Amino acid sequence: MGRHQDIRPAPPENPTEGSYRLYFTSGHYDRRYPNPNLSTWRRIVELLPQGGHVIDYGCGSGRYLLRLRKRAGVAAGFDINAAALEMLTERAVEMGWTDLKVLGPDADALAAHVRSRGPADLMLCLFGVLAHIEVREERLAVLRQMRRLLKKDTGRLLISVPNRRRRFPREQRQAGPGAKGLIRYTRVMQGAEMTLPYQLYDPDRLQEELAEAGFWIQSIRAESVLPESVLTTYPTMRWLDSLLTRVCPAALGYGLIAVAVP
Repeated sequence: MGRHQDIRPAPPENPTEGSYRLYFTSGHYDRRYPNPNLSTWRRIVELLPQGGHVIDYGCGSGRYLLRLRKRAGVAAGFDINAAALEMLTERAVEMGWTDLKVLGPDADALAAHVRSRGPADLMLCLFGVLAHIEVREERLAVLRQMRRLLKKDTGRLLISVPNRRRRFPREQRQAGPGAKGLIRYTRVMQGAEMTLPYQLYDPDRLQEELAEAGFWIQSIRAESVLPESVLTTYPTMRWLDSLLTRVCPAALGYGLIAVAVP
């Protein structure tokens, strides 16, 4: 008989991580959101000084980050999804952005990056990245980590979350009032169902979590008026939405977007 080998099963994959791997590798994400939200893009450019340091937390395949090549002096993208990071790396190589730091899935890589390059001028956490963290204490831990990665007093966090008043009414009814906006939604891709947790917000809840994590809230606005998949796909809708967003109260936006200071 051969020598005994200690063969241990691989740890089970996080269901959310597996769902997001399919989301990116299937091309569904890029087809659904091919371009940036124009209003969000303008906020990024306003907040990031020329040659500044930006970190995109939950960068995905680089929808916003890759467009900052000519503005950012130092840039890093972090994600827990290996497939998204692979796509981001490939795209950065194709465009010749050789010094873009692609970090993850270990969050310790963020602290190492800041020790090496200094704290960031701008942290991005966009399009519901925070909302996919199901447990409130874990969301607060992530927010506190992002606060520590920013320059004191001058650093800014730009964060967006889904608006409870505009998103998933059926799922909210199914979850009941005791869920406090925490729902699960399902998408079908390539014949497979992808179910994800999603914490929905109102302006008060977003402000509460940011404040508890040590942020002072500079502003909370509507991220968009139209659904993100519409305004990022059709150019005319992008411009129309950018105009509507300027006058829309935050509480009525499709999403909420906040600027916060550590």
